[in-house]
Amino acid sequence: MPVVLLADKVSDKAVEMLREEGMEVLNKPGLSPEELKEVVKGVDGVICRSGVNITAGVLEAADRLKAVCRAGVGVDNIDISAASRKGVVVMNTPGANTISTAEHTIALMLALARNVGPAYISMREGKWDRKKFTGAELCGTVLGIIGLGRVGREVARRATAFQMEVLGYDPFISSEIAEQSGIKLIEELESLLRSCDYLTVHIPATSDTKGLVGRKEIALMKPQARIINCARGEVVDMEAVVEAVKKGNLAGGGFDVYENEPPGDFSFALNDKILSTPHLGASTEAAQIAVGMQAAAQMVDGLKKKTYRNALNITPVPQEEMKRLRPFCELARKLGHSAGVLNRGRVKSVKVLCRGEVAQDNARPVENSAIIGVLQTMVGDEVNMVNAPYLARERGIEFGSSCTNDTKGGFTNLVELKLETEEGVLEISGTLLGKLHQRIIRVNRYDTEIVPEGELLFVFGEDKPGLIGRIGEKLGGKGINIARMTFAREAAGGGALLVLNLDSRCEDDTISELEASDGVRRAVPVTI
Repeated sequence: MPVVLLADKVSDKAVEMLREEGMEVLNKPGLSPEELKEVVKGVDGVICRSGVNITAGVLEAADRLKAVCRAGVGVDNIDISAASRKGVVVMNTPGANTISTAEHTIALMLALARNVGPAYISMREGKWDRKKFTGAELCGTVLGIIGLGRVGREVARRATAFQMEVLGYDPFISSEIAEQSGIKLIEELESLLRSCDYLTVHIPATSDTKGLVGRKEIALMKPQARIINCARGEVVDMEAVVEAVKKGNLAGGGFDVYENEPPGDFSFALNDKILSTPHLGASTEAAQIAVGMQAAAQMVDGLKKKTYRNALNITPVPQEEMKRLRPFCELARKLGHSAGVLNRGRVKSVKVLCRGEVAQDNARPVENSAIIGVLQTMVGDEVNMVNAPYLARERGIEFGSSCTNDTKGGFTNLVELKLETEEGVLEISGTLLGKLHQRIIRVNRYDTEIVPEGELLFVFGEDKPGLIGRIGEKLGGKGINIARMTFAREAAGGGALLVLNLDSRCEDDTISELEASDGVRRAVPVTI
């Protein structure tokens, strides 16, 4: 009989489902790290939420663990790398709390508009301050949404019921998908910020999105605008919002998430125009039941049928075949990641062509790996073999792959990626030398020999005398060492591409100086 440990509290219905499916349930929430290491011995599956950490030490202590399922979306508390090394499947339950989070966003928006928080406190103090708490209507106002995934689109559907005009910003979703939810897609974030009366964000926390809404962005907004964050605390600079509210540059702010939870200082909550809740976005009875039931169902499927839905670290390919494909999958992911960073337009399609040796096996894992690389530049690191196609379809991105035994350019194997965007097409190809050494051998019309690892710098420009020297001098002046270089050109004096492997990443000021150099059109740092 499979044994499932409930390391956090889940709904009674989820417990009943597991037992009805023949699982032995160890319902032990609140274990200390050391206690967890003991209890996990002899366990086949673990269901957790955010209250417990499934660390490398816990995974090492487990002697027959097959699957861990997070009842929720975020898996920051699970060491996925350690789980993969241990052969443990990691799953999450995306979508189960979408409605709950969307509704909480609307609740904060309404409460801010009508001064519900301070009015309630005033009533408790025996006061009757009707004039002091005159509010605003949502009807006829403009809602700006950053991030048009599941939650963002559900917020839009509810906002239209209040007769709000909904604008959306998401560089990675098609206008057709946005329009289906009543959203007018805005190409520039600055334009959305200037136009909206209410702003809400629904994007993951990544290195690119951290501080996306900060002082600079707030300065573009109307003084009567209000900001709501039910996504991730790192995305909106709460300190900047509070400061703007105090100065009268914003009408209010609503927060359900914080960079540190719980916050070390709660003084921001004393401002009547700041409405704050303790991360309640998914805290509804319906959402709690839904995530628990989904986690239980996925665990049953995994332990009884070896079918792992929403798995984050596996792909359904025979082990021997996957062993052959794995180096090509990693190459394809790097090609996709590089293309995603170099891309300057909304992605329409991702197409992969496998040539030679790699074409002998199933191309789907290679295709999925390329999609993963592209999507990781959009939505963060949680993209995987299972959810990559779903996330691509959700954003209106077409994808596909094909194989041919024909070789090209003398290479015994070749992975070619074609990224079509609204701004044009970007093509990038790679190969494995000796089935081991990865190389990017072509970027659009440029033949290259790029080692895709670490910090890369792509410099597009013109083949002018001194170009390489000028770039090297500027990098040296910044203390950035060049480890490797490849140079390609169309013809003497024509377009050129210089790609450098660096020992450290170029910051924004360095990129600006490089792009101001003679002969340089564009400089793009890529971290692989």
